[in-house]
This record gives sequence, C-alpha cells and structure tokens, in this order.
Amino acid sequence: MPLYFDNELKSPEQSSTSLVAWHKQLNIFAVAYKLTNGGTFYVYNKDGQIIASKSEVERKAEITSFSWHLERQLLAVGWSTGELFIWNNIEKVVNNVKSVHDKPITTLSWSGPKLASADKGGAFAIWKIDGLGRSQSDPIYKHNFEIAITSCISKSHGNTSHLSITNLAKAAVSGDQIALDLFADFNSGFNSRMKLPQKDGESFFLGTDDGKVFYVNDKGEKNECVSLECSIKQLLHSKDGKYLVAMSSDLQVVKCRVNDLDKLEEVERVKFSGQGSNAHIAWVGKTLLAAATSDHALRLWDLETGDNFSLPLHENLGFSPTERIITVDYMPTKGYIGASTNINKLAVWMSQPQMKGKSDPENCWKCLPAIDIKVCATQLQWNATTPIMAIASDTSAWILTEQQANFCISQTMVATQTGQQQVSIDFIGNKSTEEDLGFSGLSLSPEKDKPITTGQPSGGHCKITTHISYSGMDIASEHLAVWNKTTVEIYQLLSSTQSNYVGTFNCASMSSALHDNSFFSVDTEKEGQPKVLVRNFQGIVKQLLAIPEADGEPIMISTSADYMVVATNIGCIRVYDLSRRDAKPHSSNKNLTEFIENFGQINYLSCSPNGSKVAVLCNKDSGVPDTKLYVYDIETNKLQNFDFATGFSDDDDLACDSGPKTDIEQSKCDAAWEVSGRYPTSVHWDVCESRLLSCQAENLKNPPKTNAGQKRKKSDSDSVIEMKNKLTAKVIVVSLFSTPDHGLMLQDAFEKRHHQTDLIGVKIPYFYFNQSSSTDMKEVASGKQSQDVMSRKIMRDFVGLDSTDASAQNAMLNFSYHLTAGDMDEAFKAIKLIKGSRVWESMARMCVKSRRLDVAQVCLANMGHARGVRAVREAEKEPERNARVARLALELKMNDEAERLYIDCKRYDLLNHFYQATGQWKKALETSETRDRIHLRSTYYNYAKHLETIGDLSDAIVHYEKSGTHHFEVPRMLFDELDMLEAYVMKSKDRKFRKWWAQYMESTGDMDSALKFYKQAADPLSLVRVYSYCGQLDKASEVANETGDRAACFHLARQYEQNDDIKQAIHFFTRAMAYGNAIRICKEHGFEDQLMNLALLSSPNDMMEAARHYEERPDTIDKSVMLYHKAGHFSKAVELAFEYEQFGALELISNDLDENTDPILLARCAEFFAQNGQHDRAVSLLVAAKKYTEAITICSDNSVRLDEELVEKLTVPKDDPMSSKQRHQLLIHLGDCCMKQGEYHLACKKYTQASDRDKAMRALLKSGDTEKIIFFAGVSRQRNIYVMAANYLQSLDWRKEPEVMKNIISFYTKGKAFDSLASFYDACAQVEIDEYQNYEKAVGALTEAFKCLTKAKMPDKTKQENKITDLKSKIAIIKKFITTRRLFDTDPNEGVKQCLGLLQDSDLNASVRYGDVYGILIEYYAAQQNYERAYQYVQELRQRMPKIQMSFFINMRTIQDVHDAVGAPLDGPDNYAHEGLDGDDMQNGSDIDEEDSEVHEEIYQENTDPAQMVRASFAYR
Repeated sequence: MPLYFDNELKSPEQSSTSLVAWHKQLNIFAVAYKLTNGGTFYVYNKDGQIIASKSEVERKAEITSFSWHLERQLLAVGWSTGELFIWNNIEKVVNNVKSVHDKPITTLSWSGPKLASADKGGAFAIWKIDGLGRSQSDPIYKHNFEIAITSCISKSHGNTSHLSITNLAKAAVSGDQIALDLFADFNSGFNSRMKLPQKDGESFFLGTDDGKVFYVNDKGEKNECVSLECSIKQLLHSKDGKYLVAMSSDLQVVKCRVNDLDKLEEVERVKFSGQGSNAHIAWVGKTLLAAATSDHALRLWDLETGDNFSLPLHENLGFSPTERIITVDYMPTKGYIGASTNINKLAVWMSQPQMKGKSDPENCWKCLPAIDIKVCATQLQWNATTPIMAIASDTSAWILTEQQANFCISQTMVATQTGQQQVSIDFIGNKSTEEDLGFSGLSLSPEKDKPITTGQPSGGHCKITTHISYSGMDIASEHLAVWNKTTVEIYQLLSSTQSNYVGTFNCASMSSALHDNSFFSVDTEKEGQPKVLVRNFQGIVKQLLAIPEADGEPIMISTSADYMVVATNIGCIRVYDLSRRDAKPHSSNKNLTEFIENFGQINYLSCSPNGSKVAVLCNKDSGVPDTKLYVYDIETNKLQNFDFATGFSDDDDLACDSGPKTDIEQSKCDAAWEVSGRYPTSVHWDVCESRLLSCQAENLKNPPKTNAGQKRKKSDSDSVIEMKNKLTAKVIVVSLFSTPDHGLMLQDAFEKRHHQTDLIGVKIPYFYFNQSSSTDMKEVASGKQSQDVMSRKIMRDFVGLDSTDASAQNAMLNFSYHLTAGDMDEAFKAIKLIKGSRVWESMARMCVKSRRLDVAQVCLANMGHARGVRAVREAEKEPERNARVARLALELKMNDEAERLYIDCKRYDLLNHFYQATGQWKKALETSETRDRIHLRSTYYNYAKHLETIGDLSDAIVHYEKSGTHHFEVPRMLFDELDMLEAYVMKSKDRKFRKWWAQYMESTGDMDSALKFYKQAADPLSLVRVYSYCGQLDKASEVANETGDRAACFHLARQYEQNDDIKQAIHFFTRAMAYGNAIRICKEHGFEDQLMNLALLSSPNDMMEAARHYEERPDTIDKSVMLYHKAGHFSKAVELAFEYEQFGALELISNDLDENTDPILLARCAEFFAQNGQHDRAVSLLVAAKKYTEAITICSDNSVRLDEELVEKLTVPKDDPMSSKQRHQLLIHLGDCCMKQGEYHLACKKYTQASDRDKAMRALLKSGDTEKIIFFAGVSRQRNIYVMAANYLQSLDWRKEPEVMKNIISFYTKGKAFDSLASFYDACAQVEIDEYQNYEKAVGALTEAFKCLTKAKMPDKTKQENKITDLKSKIAIIKKFITTRRLFDTDPNEGVKQCLGLLQDSDLNASVRYGDVYGILIEYYAAQQNYERAYQYVQELRQRMPKIQMSFFINMRTIQDVHDAVGAPLDGPDNYAHEGLDGDDMQNGSDIDEEDSEVHEEIYQENTDPAQMVRASFAYR
C-alpha cells in the first residue's frame, strides 16, 4: 500500500513560489521564487536538497517562464524584463542570450538543440543552443506576431530510437559537434538515455491571445492553423504526433489531426463546463486527455474513440462535497494521475487492469484516499521516473514522496505503517518455546509427534506515534524499532494498552533488524567496507560481526526467532545463532553463485525460525528477476528451488514428462499450471513452522510454454463460463512445503483480494495481509469502506478448525505435509487420534484440491457422511478424474471448486446440471446454448418449470415454447385460467393450439365454435368427423374432396358405406388409398370394372386376393397372371402362363426373374426360350439358375454374343459347390468360346483362371497387345511363356524400340532359350553392319551370340557345332577387317595389302561387305591424289557389284573428285546417290552424307541403339 509524505522545500526568505519544473529524464527540478524586489530560482534533487542556489541567477525582475532541455542539464529562464539566459547545471554558470524581447517572456519550449521563446508583445524567436548552453549571437528565426503569445510547444516526431554510447562515440569522432556535446554530457554522468536530435529542422505550434494557433519552423515557414473565439490558454501535442489539442480561456477545446505535411485538420470541438476560467489539461494516456475545470470531478476525454467520462471525488475517501479540482498532472511510468483541490488536498488515481465483467473506462482507475497537503497547490508536476511530486503554492514549494508501507511480523505481533510517523500494532499470540521451534523444523518422525505451542492469541490493537519520520521497522519479542537514514527509535509494547518509549540513537544503515534486546545493522559510516554491528537499545555497539573481504560486502540482514541471516553483494550468505549473549555463526559462508546460473544479486532474504534453511530471491546478471525461489538447506548443504515460470521444482520429473500420468501426477501438473507464468516478489517463512513458507508471485510479461497440462484457450463465446482453473490475478500467494526428499512442493495457491496489498507474513493457521484502506467503488459508494490496515485469511487446510486447538492444528499440518509429499501412511498416522468431524471435513476439503479421492472416502466415512461416500462411489463411473472430484466438492458444498473442475474437464452436461441444481439459471442457459446444446431443450423445460413454481407464468410460457413442449405444458399450466388460456390461444397462430381449443369447444358441445377453430387449425379429419356427426355429409364430402386428406376420406368412406352409398364409399376409399376396403366392396357388390384398376394400385396382398378372384373365372386368367406377377408371386404366374399358354405374359415375367427365383422355374423358362430361338434370354435364366454348363453350351452352339458382363456371369464362383476340376473345364470351355468370337482378352482371363497359362498366352499373342503380353510373361514366370513372348516381340520393329529389344533379351535369358538369343544377337550384329557400318559393335554382338550358343542345349549337336564354327569364322574375318582399317593410320601400305588379301577371300561378303573394303581403298588413294588407282577400284567394285549404291560406302565428294581427275563422267547417278537427291544435292553430296551420318548418330544414341542394348544386357545378365 503506498503512503505519501510531504516535505517543505528550503526557499529564500520572504519569497513566494511562482513556477516549478522537473527535468524530463533526471531526478532534479527547479522552483522559481518571487522576492520582495526581484526573483530567483533553486534547483533541487529528488530528496528536496538544494543543489543550485547561486546569487548570479537572482534578478531585479520576476521569472515568467522556464523550461528544462529534454536531455541536457540546461534550464532556459525567461524574465519579466525580456531577459533570457541558459543555466548550465553541471558547470553552475549562466549563459546569457542576446534577447530580442522587451516584454515579459510568456513561454519557452525546447526541440532538440533549438529553443523557442515568445513574449507578451508577440515577438517570437528560435535559438540554437550548444551542449554547454551557449547560444548564437542572433536567432536563426524571429517574427513579430503583434499580439501576445500565450503558449508554445514543440512538434512531436513520434518515437525516436535511443542511441547507444558506441554510436554516439562514433558520431563524435567523425566531427559531429552535437554528438560531441552529448558524449561530453554522458561522461559527466547525468544522461544515460540520450537521443540524437532531429536533423530535418524543428517546428513549433504557437497560441496567441486572440485565439489563433500558428505553425512555425526554423526554416521560416509560418501558417495559421486554427482559430478560436478567446485567448489560447494551453496547447498539447500527443507523443505520437497525431493530435494537437488547443484550449481557450472560455474552456473551449478543439481537437486537430496533424498530417504528414504538418497541416492541421480540425476534427472536433467541445466545451467543458466548469466554475471558473482557470482550467488545466494534461495527457493521461496515449490519446486520453484529462481536464481540471474547478469542478468536483476530473473530466477525461479519449481522442481516439471519442469516449468521455469523469472521475469524481468520493466523500468516503476523505473528500468534501464542495471540493474542486484546480490542477492535474500525469506520471506515465506508474500510471498515476495527480490532482490538487481548492482545500489543500491531493487526489491520486492509479491505473489498474479492467475488471472482469466491467466495460466502463472509469473502472480502470482506482482512487486512493485523500492526501492532506499543507498548502493550496497552484501547480503540481510528477517526476518522470520516480513517484515524487513537486507542488507549488502562492507561499511555498513542497515535494510529495511515495513510499511503500512498511510491515513486519513476529510470533506475537504484526506491525504495519499507516503514516509518516504512525505504526499500527496487532497482537496475534505468545512466543513459541525454543523446543517447539527445534521440533517443528528438525524432526518429522511420528514418535516425536507433539503439538506446536502457538500460545493463546492475546488479541488487541494499538497505535504508536513515532518521533521521527521513518522508512523501516522491525518487531521482535515485545519491542518495536523504527528508523530512517540517520536515526533509530525503540519502543516496548507490553500490551494493547501499555507501551513505553525506550530510547533513540543515531545509526546510518542500509539494512537493519531487531532481536530481543539487540539491534542489528549494516553500518555504512564506519571506516572500510560495511560491517554488521550489534547495538543495545542505547546505541552502544556491543559486537561487530566481521565479514571476510573474500565474501563481499554485507547488504542485507534478516532475523527470524533466534536466528539471523546475512547476505553480501556477491551472493554469500551466513546464518548466525542469536539465542546466546553474543551472536555465533550457525553455518559457514555459502556462495550462491556456485548453485545459481547467471546469478546477479540477492533482493530478498528470509530465514526459517529454527535456522536450518534460508529462502532467497535474486535477480539475474541481466537485472531481470529470477523466476525461481531458492531454499538453502544448511544441514544437507543443498539448494532447493521452485520455478514459478513452470510451476515445478528441479527435482520434479513431471516438468518435462508429456506422457500419460496417474491421477496424483495429473493433480500435481494441474496445480503447477495454475501458478505458472510468474516470478516471486517476496518470501516469508511461517514464524513458528520451519517446513512451511509462502510467496507472493506476479505475472511474467512473456510466460514460457510448459508441459504442465494442455489447457484450452478462452474463446470469444465464453462470457459466463470463464477459465477458472488458471489463477488470473496479477498477484497470487503460493504456499510451499520444504521437504528433505522431494525439495520444494506446492501446497496451495490463491489470488489476493483487491483490498489486500501485500503479504505481511504467515503464522499457522493464518496468512496476514497489509490491507488498503481504499476498496472498490461499490464499497466506497455504499459507505462500507474498511478502516483496518491489516487483514488475515485462514489457510485452506485449517478451515473449520478451532484456532485455539493446538493439537488439532498440529495434526492437520502434519497431515497436509505428508499428503503433499505423497506419503499416505504417515498422513493417516498424523490424524489417527483426531475425533472431531470438522477436522475430517477440513481434510476432505484438502482432498478436493489434491484430487485424492481415496483419502476423501476415508475422511467422509469418519465424518459419518454416508451420502457423500455413496456419491463418490457412484461418480467412479465418470471417465474424467476432475468430474469425480467435482462430485466430492459438491457433497462438501464447495460449489466454486466444483464449477471450476467441471469447466476444466469440459463436462458441460454436468456443469449445466450443477447450475440448475444451485439455481444459477442464467449460467445454465448460457452453458446449454454455447457448450451443451444436446440438453438445450431440457434446460429450457426445467427453467420453465422453475418459473412456473415461482408464479412467473409469462416467462414460463416463453421457455416452454423454446423447449418445444408448449403445446401440452401451456394448456396444462393455464387450464385453471381459461381467460388467460383463451387469450394465449387467440394470440398464437399455432394450429396445434387452435386444434386443442377446438377439441375443448367440442367437448363442451359448442360445435359451431369447434368447426370454426378446426378450420383455423386446418384439420380436415376433425371437420369431416364433426360434419358427419351433425349429418352434413355434403359439407364433409366437400372438405374431403378439397383437401384430399386420407384420414378424412377414410372416415367419410366408412360413413357412406354405413349408409349403403357404395359408389361414394369406393370413391373415398380410393382417395384415402385404402384399396383393400375398396376391393372388398367391389367383390361384394360386383363392381368388376373397377376391381382391376384398384388391384393394380393396391398392395401385394390385395393384388393376391384380386388374382385369386380372377383365377376362378377362365375368361380372366390373363388378369390373374398379371396380378400374380405384379404381386411378386412368380411361380404361380408362370404356372398359370404355361397352363393356359399365356406366352406373352411369360416373356414379361421372365424380365423380373433373378437368382432368388426357384431354379426349377428358371430352368423351365430357359428351356422355353431356347426352344423358341431366344438363346440370350435362355442363357440369362440358366445363369440365374446356376446351370453354367448348359448356359455355356448354348453360347457355344448358337454363337451367343459374349461380352465382359455375360462372361463374368458365366464364370463359376469360387464358393460354388462344384468341384475344382469341373470348374476348370467350364472355364476352358468358356475361354474357347471367347477365342472363337475373337474376344482374346476375355479368353486369356478365363484360361488364366483355369490355370492354363499356355492357352492364355496364345490368346494374348492373337490379340497383339504388346504391353499385356510383356506384363503377362513377367508375372507368369514360365520358360515357355518367356520364349513365346520373345518370339512375338521379334516380329515387331525391335530395331526402333529399345525397350522391346531389352524385353526380347530378358525373356530369352529367363526362358533359357540361348539358341534363339544367339540368333537374335546375330541379327543385331547384321543391323550394325548394314545400317551403321559399325563393325566394332557387330563384333560385340557376335561375341555375345557365340557365348549364348555355347550355353545352348540344342537337340542336334552337329548343327550346333556348325553354327559355332561359322560364328568363329565370321568373328575372325570382321576382327581382321577392323585391324586392317586401323592400319591405314600407322602403315598404309600394309593396310592396302591386307585389304587386297580380304578381297581374295570368297567368304568375305558373308561377314564383311565388299563395299566397305573397296571404300577404304578408294578413300585412301583419293586422299593420296592417286585418282587413277582410285578410279580403278571404283570400276572394280562396280563390276563385282553392279547394283551397289556407292554413296553408302564412299563419300560423294570423293567419287566426284576421282571422276573429275580422270575425266570420266558421272553417269548413272542412281548408282552413286541415295534416292530423292537432286542435282544440287549431288553437288553437296559429301556434306549431306556427313550431316546425315551425324544426325543418324545422334538419333541412334538418343534412342539407345541395339548394340548399346546388347552391352546393357551384359550387366543385366
């Protein structure tokens, strides 16, 4: 809870205050004073101490305006004489500015290094000021507006980025004078958050006395923007630069939008109401404006949304009804609004998160109690960084400092600071014995289990007024100590009515503590490093606790019972025992940096009452608060921790376990998730119990993701059903047990109430809180505001226990401890002797929180709560654990917990039932509408029943209608209120209500009214019934004919039948589709002409009756057959058709016969159709009769056309009882039929099903489907199939299809047909020679053929040997030719000799073509220009092969050159060139050959030539 203390500033004698101004970034401010013969100003620090009061700044004039530079310690001061100077607060010097003003300066405004000044005469100037406060001789811009300038502000440029010292240093080194000045200021230590000034010029907005607003910049631009009727009193510009606000003296405010070109666009004008013209406006948010208009309320206006509201001064907070707000200011860093009133009071509003369910903006501001100040403030201003306010009045200046209230707790008392010199004391009990403390912390064994002596609470309350303003305090035993920076006071508190002032002494300490008759302090005034001093109550030092230099300097101490812990600045802690005369070390020094990663500094310290453990909160080395609570166990030398970010301790494996969990593990995860996403701010041990400690924890800005449990997010539709399983308050209180085996274990967590500001401490069974004297507005308005400064909350586990029963409290504590640790045996031992039912009820409530249903059943049994035990057992059928726990919570009347559990497990059906049972109908309806729609109508119905019981009939009707039960429930409910019922019926347009009312009228005998309402209800049956009853059959007939209602027609037909009007009866029976009755009447009365038509329209049974009627007469047999057929009695219809030779009908009947028909009947029909040449129909019937052999025989003998559908029907199913052999024979027979008709694919399929793959392949070969042939050969995996497929593929153009050639080789290889493969390779070799003249590849193919032939197993071995011999000879000749061709590169003569030798071989042409040999010779001699010899070989080749195409072997250019050389003509061009070449082509024949050769080679390689396929096959095999 914040407290505010005011201090008057030292000022010049006989002076009055005129102005006050804080620096925007530093903790200094200036105050201007009026003297009897002039004026001056003082500069103060945040403590109100004077840091500048030079005589040089005193003038024989008054200060009319002054303004701090935004970053530097430069203060611009304007005087009533027009003088202007800059005060350098670092150098403590005055820098005069050559002023252009001769009138009082009214306003000063800084913008970067530029200063704008204006006076009452209208003179305006812009000055450039350097980093030392020196100005140029002349202003960079000046202008005279000839009217007084009342206000001037600089134009905001939005958010500017902060500079690092590195970038600033670089700019200074590069020669930037401004950066150099800023860097010098930075080194002086006053400015750590500097910004670079704007480089694109500075601009200002001016307000004048005639109500005009101007825009001016340092480049000389001047524009009039806005005009008001009265003088401009104040100008404000939003930080983001979007809005400019101007207020005139008549309280008219205009809002303008500033565009990118610095043009103003007027948006809105408003007129504030007030009781005076002395108004003041200030920004209290990004776009939120506050106005103090001498009214009882502070007015706020949101410029962005246009919303406006007011914050009144409440009488219950100490304000007077006649009080008026005269000035206002805002502190953005804390969100404080400060406003002064006309009767020396100050109002402070604190911004707070918007409360759930409240959308009003005024609910975002919480007003503190009125703060009395000793003067009437004319001006006030907040410090920008710390909550300190400077106040100026007509007579003096003050500062108002915010201080958080001090508080402390001991075993006997709770002390709370209520004012600057006030202490509130509450007595809570007697001091525990040393034996109690030792037991509670050191031994947990059941043998030593004895009650903790908490003492009888003495009660009582007293208030102490101190002699000093204090900033710290502590209590111990029966003493109270308060202190400030220099003085300590001691008081003795004997009871609530008796207290003594012990004494005072001087002490300057950074941390202090009290114990019995000793005062401990970390002294800062002694020589050397700070020391821990022990003083008596007279201030005499009786002991010095030396801290080794290696352990750092002591910064913090804390006492608890008879122990004290000391912490140093480097993280060392040591515990001292204070139970003896002198403090003795209880433990060795421990450096926490050994345990804590990225340790920064300790910021909170607490020792357990038995001195065995120390709780520590610290910061990271980055300055960010650590999210972990650390507890150092002195006895085990271990550091336990609990991470509030995740909700788990480091010893808990559940933090990283995302797998399935037991109920106990899941309950721990749920509890961890409730407190996760926070960091601890304070920690307190129980003053008597060393196992229990509690923490305050606040929300993290960016909480980490945890595995504590997957929880749903709140959706937009969740309004009543809120997420209650997550603690959502900003601050929560968490209690934990420190266990030796399991570390820190979470025991409980709850949200602080809005009036509880801080946790003071813990003493079983209560939490003690510092309570704010200001509550919410509802309590303020109702006058129920609490005046207590301390409140307490009983611990969850001790609810219902007698606070004076120490043994019960001790047993409950041990039970809770062991239950949290999961030790159920020890938990039950702890409470085995407790007999009170309230204790067992309290433990059962604990089980709801811990989700321990097994323990809960034991507790309920000991309570004698039989119904609860039964309910828990019945709830075991629920699959969700939380649903079972919620049922337990309901039995214990923990409705809020049950509601939260139902929401958590998403059992909205049970939640809906819970809301209904507890009378929360609004929540029940919303739950059913949004989450439980399956029970929506039942919820409406139950709510309607509830409304009916309380007499709210109108709303009950509405909800009966929503439930869909209003047709019955509303007449029942209103039956005793006939007038109301009739009005409801008349108002309703529902036909069911009209019908109900008509029935009621009919029951009363009012037939006319009944007919009227039956007509309105559109109920033809009732109309016909009433008309018939009244004897008006003609009107009944008219209604029946018009509506065609079947029930009405049937009723009327019965009436006509009773009256023997047979034709009308038949007519209306037909209209009613009661054909059986119509047929009955026709048969009885001989209406044969209508009987057949009615029979065809009727049901099968009626058709059978009519058919039997017609069967009795020979002349109507055809009708009988038709009706039997229509009725589905095919056997009877066929029998009659054969008997009476109704063959036309038989054909119609056969279309409806299927496999469900009698096989004998099907066979008989099939025989009939076969005899009459309708073989396809006969086949279909035989298939339906499953006579496949006969059907296939008919197909084969009569060439019935087979398609895929018919073939499938003719295929015997595998599950048919026919033998497998017979089935295969039928399939082969069917395949033969398909072969005859050319259906090769179907034949292949049937042969395959018959397992005759040879026939199947032959069928495919006939089809010519290459793709299927290849596929079938691949899946068959039979040698003969492979060979057949390969033989077929050889018949294709395999030379152009590499894939086909690959399959040929593969199939021959798999089929072991090496002789065939050898023949194929031989063919490949011949292709290489004939098509491409590639003898090298041909040799490779022949070699493969030779290998295959040697592997072959031909029946004629002689023939095989001859083939091998021929292949050897052929290979030898080709190799000799290849060798000869290569000799021309090395030994041409030998090459010629070898060629001539080859030409002498008579078998040459079988292996090597003559043209290739002659071509080599001709090309060689032509190249040697021996054209005669070349021509000789040309003639020789022509004689040997007269029809040869020489161009295939010899280049055409070579042939032409040879003939030209010998003078022989090129006759017979066809013998030289390819067909299709003309004369031009002949001239370029050589080029064409070369090009064609290249093209052929490219295509050959792209398509993978046969020889390549041969080589590829080598690797494949």
